[in-house]
Amino acid sequence: MVEINDPVWKELSSAGNDADKWLRCLMEGEGDFRENVEILAEDLSHQLSYYSATAYVLPHLAVLCSGLTLQDKVFLIACMGAAIAAEAGYPLSSGTEPYREFQEGLEGLRRETEHLLTWPGLADFLQNDPELGQVFALAALSILGNRKHAYGLWLLSAYCWEMGHAACACGWNQEEYVFEEEDCLEPAVIGPWDGKSLEEEAVWLQGLLALAGDEEITPILPLVYGTGICPDCGRRESYWAWLERFMEEY
Repeated sequence: MVEINDPVWKELSSAGNDADKWLRCLMEGEGDFRENVEILAEDLSHQLSYYSATAYVLPHLAVLCSGLTLQDKVFLIACMGAAIAAEAGYPLSSGTEPYREFQEGLEGLRRETEHLLTWPGLADFLQNDPELGQVFALAALSILGNRKHAYGLWLLSAYCWEMGHAACACGWNQEEYVFEEEDCLEPAVIGPWDGKSLEEEAVWLQGLLALAGDEEITPILPLVYGTGICPDCGRRESYWAWLERFMEEY
């Protein structure tokens, strides 16, 4: 963990170029905790871009998170999920200092997130704030699951999870793919979640969203975890492959 006074912070970027200021406020307990978390999170996830300060902030937030109430842990993790997922769009090079910092922070937040999933009061807490429930589930995906999938779902939030993007290697593509109107997606069968296993990503994500009372993302999960059949060439591949190709090529 690189201390906040280290000169490297002057070289790091964030949307407001003051992530270190808000991190310091959080670590020193200055001001309103949740307001500071929201400002810092927006500073690091504006327009779903990845900022270099994120990697250096995460280890500090992991340490901070370990001493918070369960409710504040949920809030912190939910707010930081988009910033973490954004790394999937701009992957860090392994062996570099930013990569090591990012992984250190991710490891600490992973422990906290796994613990929260077993908290008996989680469902009641999330259902009191449906929007928080949604972003906590997506944040859990970015921390415990495939960050590319979390990044993709955050991108689709711009369409309220009703439309997506798709591209086949043959050249067929759809910029605005209306999930409920298309017939070239074979939905996955997603089983029930036991409330603790993290082996099958689609299962625990759907279970966590159901726990939060979500009615927006849940209906499309069988499709985004399903198989696409290209209407032009007939090639079969996962919808995630379609989405990733579209983001890379278009």
